[in-house]
Amino acid sequence: MRTLLELYQESDHALTAASPRLRERVSGSRSAVGIVLDERAVDMRARMTEVLASWARLVVEERGSEVPRPREREVGDLVPFLRQQVRWIAGHPAAVDFDEEVAELLGEFGGLFGPGQARRFPLGPCVQPGCDGTLHGVLGADGSAAPGHVSCDAGHALPPRQWLLVAGRTAEGAA
Repeated sequence: MRTLLELYQESDHALTAASPRLRERVSGSRSAVGIVLDERAVDMRARMTEVLASWARLVVEERGSEVPRPREREVGDLVPFLRQQVRWIAGHPAAVDFDEEVAELLGEFGGLFGPGQARRFPLGPCVQPGCDGTLHGVLGADGSAAPGHVSCDAGHALPPRQWLLVAGRTAEGAA
């Protein structure tokens, strides 16, 4: 259940479709205006909310006043509620269905963030004091200009807030 919540939160980033590649503009054509959402991510998020809400509804209907209701019909409230009810659900005749639906959601969301092809490129020496490793950026299959992950050979991960510092250092070294 914790993983479901983490995947749901991470899917916030997958909501906006990848920026389109540069295309030749045809005179008189209109470009898309506004935010373009990734329909697959939107559908999966809605499905997760529906599935979890239906299980929460079952718990509330069958347990009645024994349990407090979730505050909202949102994944952030439904997951903790269902985690507290997992023992009760495990003893319910529909426990197998619950397990299968959760596993299906995990599989679907895993596909949204699936590995795809990645390209690794060197960025220079690691910034961790005393480390002789080389930092590498990893580009995902979407071909975006920004790396999805930066770490060194020794395993030190560089948080995104430090990526620009490394990029500036790399640019100075190239000059």
